[in-house]
Formats: sequence, C-alpha cells, structure tokens
Amino acid sequence: MIYDVCVIGSGPAGGAMAKELCEGGAKVIMLEAGSKVETKDLLSHYWPYELPYRGLRGEKQAPFYPTDIAPARYEDSDHVGVDRVRVLGGRSMHWNAVTLRYAPQDFRERSLQGIEEDWPVSYQELAPYYDRIEQIIGVCGQNDHLEILPAGSHYLPPIPMRCSEHILAQTTRSMGIPLIPVRKAVLTKPYDNRPPCHYCGHCMDGCDVGSIFTTPGCMLPKAQATGNFTLRENAIARELRVDGEGQVRTVSFVDRLTKKEEEVPARVFAVCCATVESARLLLNSKSPRHPQGLGNSNGVVGHYLNGHHTATVNIYLAELEGTPPINQDGATDHVYIPRYNQLSGTRHYAGGWGIQVNFNSYMFPYQATQLKGYGAQFKQQVRKMQPGFLLLSAFGKTVSTSGNYVSVDPSRPDEYGIPAPVVRYRFVDNDYAMWRDMKQSLLEICSRMKGTVFTEFGDSPSGFASHEVGTIRMGKDPRTSALNGFCQSHEVKNLFVTDGSCFTTSSEKNPTLTIMALSARAADYIRRQRRIGEL
Repeated sequence: MIYDVCVIGSGPAGGAMAKELCEGGAKVIMLEAGSKVETKDLLSHYWPYELPYRGLRGEKQAPFYPTDIAPARYEDSDHVGVDRVRVLGGRSMHWNAVTLRYAPQDFRERSLQGIEEDWPVSYQELAPYYDRIEQIIGVCGQNDHLEILPAGSHYLPPIPMRCSEHILAQTTRSMGIPLIPVRKAVLTKPYDNRPPCHYCGHCMDGCDVGSIFTTPGCMLPKAQATGNFTLRENAIARELRVDGEGQVRTVSFVDRLTKKEEEVPARVFAVCCATVESARLLLNSKSPRHPQGLGNSNGVVGHYLNGHHTATVNIYLAELEGTPPINQDGATDHVYIPRYNQLSGTRHYAGGWGIQVNFNSYMFPYQATQLKGYGAQFKQQVRKMQPGFLLLSAFGKTVSTSGNYVSVDPSRPDEYGIPAPVVRYRFVDNDYAMWRDMKQSLLEICSRMKGTVFTEFGDSPSGFASHEVGTIRMGKDPRTSALNGFCQSHEVKNLFVTDGSCFTTSSEKNPTLTIMALSARAADYIRRQRRIGEL
C-alpha cells in the first residue's frame, strides 16, 4: 500500500500532524522508534525508597529511554545536553506541560534586534493554530494582557498558588515584575473525556490518569477514530530514499524486535523526530541527487542548533520554616514569571528570559545536599527548612549561529548500523551577557525575601533543558535555510519537517506549543496542496 502521508515520530509534532491529516481524509502511517508504555508500567507514584537508587538516577523516566539509544557524542562543546527519547508519545510522555505562545516580536529578531534571521511566518499567521491546539489539548491559565506573552481565549481555570508562591508574588509586585498563573496543558476540570489533575506532583514522570496532554492520550485516539490511521511501533527510521527526480518515495526503517530492514512508501513524508534525530535522519539520507544529505545542497541541515540556557536558585523561606508538613506537591509549576528585562530599558544584549517556579518535587529535601553537619541536629535543620522550599529557574534565549551544529559519524554506528549524532556547541557573547544578568536578577528577587539561598549557577551557562531547536531551520532565503514557511523543504517538495528543528530562532518561551501550531499549519497546507494536485 502507498500511504498518502508517512509521519515519522509520535511526539507533539507527529501527533498534531497525524490527527489533522487523518481528520482531513488522508491515509496516514506513523513510524515510532519506541513503543507504548502502559499505565501500569509507569513509576511516577513509587516512593523513593521503592527504587534501587532512590529515584536519583532518572529511574522514574527510565521506561521512556530504552538502552538501545546510542548516546550522542559531544565534541568541542560547552555544557549542553540533548534529549533523545524513544517511546510512543515522545517527550509529551514526560514534559512539564508549560504551554506558552511566542510573541510577535519573537518572530522578527533581525528586524527588531539586528541578530539572526526573521521567521518566514508571523505571529498573526500562526495565531489561529495556537487557538486550535490550545482547544484540543486543554490549557489552564488566563489572559494576563501582556505584550510579551500573548494569550488565547480557551483557558481552563488556573491552578491555585501555594503559600511560597504568594510570598513570591508580593516580592515581584514590589519590584514591578509580573507574576501570572502558569499556562500548562494540565486539566483543572474534566475535559475531552479526561479527568482533572489530582496534584500528585509527578508531572514529568508520566501521568497515569491522562490529566497532562500526551499524544497517545489525546491526538492519536482522534486519528485512530477516523479509520485512516496506521501505527507502526519499534520502527527506527534509517534513511529516506528518493526517486530519479530527487523526491522521497520510501523510508527505510529497522524493526527493533526483529532487526530486519523494511520500507514504507508514501506520497508525502513528515519528519517529526525532534531536533537532533530529524537532522540525523536527513544527514544519513544520502543519494546521488542529495550527496550531502536530503534537502541539504546548501549545507544548512544540522546547523544553527540552539535552545535555552538556564540558571536556578532554591530559597528556603524563613517565614515558612518549621510549619507543620502539608501536601503541597501540586502540579509542579503553578505560577510563571514572564520575561521582564525589557521593562527596564535598553540592555547590552538581545533577548531575555522567563522564570519557571517550583517544577521540582517537594518530596526530595534538596537542602540536605547543601547543608553542613550530620546527625540529629542536621536532620532537624533539614526538616525545619523543608516547608519553605521555593525554586526559581530562569530559561533564557540563546543565539542561533551556524557554528553550532549536529553531524553524524559513519565510523560509529549504533547497534542497528545507523551513524550516531555528534553535537558541537559553544555559547556566544550574547548568551554570556544575558546569563550574567539573569543570575543577578534571580539573586535580587531572592534578596527581597527572608530565607536561605542555594544557587545552581556553575561557572558558565548550560543548556538546553530538552528545549533544543533549529537544526533544519525555516527561512525566507533558500540559500541559508532548509525549509519554507510551511515547514516544506526548499529542495524536496514532498518533505516536511515540523518539530523543533524547523525553528528559525528561539525565544525564552518553551517551544512545544509552537511546534504543535506549526504542525497543524503544515497539515492544512499539505491538504490544500494535495487537493490541487501539487503533492
């Protein structure tokens, strides 16, 4: 069978693409390198003492990372890490669900800041798709009427603030810094046949009731309901193969269970494997028509890797010390501090940061690794401080440059014979300048509150907090970009890439909502092009 569309990857990008296309009448096959994790196999509600390493080695997320994922190699690189999940649902299975729109100015860095490039799509063009996705997935929050953080009109009730967050709000208000209810794809009331959050505090370990948006819990059932959807799990894409005209005709993949190689033919291919894996797939797809990799005659594919750099402080508020323990796990983040550095005049760097609050579980006493001492007195101090826990983590924009990139190394294939990715990344002067200001601002906020502060800054920036983007970027100029404004390859018209790798630049906002909006927009474009016989 020749499918209308083959979607490679089942995360937020692939889920949105498959749902929209299937509902539009296309016959879609989805290839997922991993497999489904059943609800009974989630470890989210295990107590630390029930796990071999007390949950300190990523044990609760282990089901999403099978051991056959070949690690990326880092060469000539600063302290960054890329996320290469392999599970049905991709990163939607363990994301923190913070769901933010890019602002109009985030699409115009060249015009407004004189750096990077403008996107080939505007906020106004993407806004209807933000609306569509927010309605589908269910987002709590409210319209806070902020220019830097546009809002939709379909929000579920916000999550209530904790005591520590009320104290933080008093402080930020006195400093002229906005603090708002977080916008998250977490249900605060029944929605779309899914139950509301029960505030267990394990948002990033897998939600066993489906209150957090995941593609297997929300998008894929809608695709399946059309009768147009076929799912193939444990299918690791090796390369996209082209015909004599250089158009993609099949994808070659390896079955993880049988180790046999197979092919799937389709008329259109949507690559949604995430930033590093999508670049890896295109770079490994070499042919006489595409000797540098698919759609890469200009050598851009793999380049312009960027994302977020971060800085974190934990403060233990004195006025909450020694109060009786209560269950305040909640839904991790309950509030958010949108970007505010632009409110205080011109800076010596471009971009800014937002601050996410309390996304770490209250279950673990982080101060215990920082305090000195031992014995009964030490334990008493740990217990006394615990009720005052408040985490502030700034997520800042990094500059997109060609010199930061992903390549592949044919001499070091994974166990399936597929060349593994190599990451090269260095922060630039703008990143360092922002990082220094970001740290200072976090310390200034903490200085206005009474408590003990522990910093997690390190000696230099680090990234990407699973928010890496940019390796197959969109652009107005085919000489310096791989895709047009509909995420379609400039060179291969039946090839689309709609995950974070398509981003022209990043902002301080989390990328997932924009990924899904771009996917829905690309799906509409594919439908129109197929209808007039262009695809």
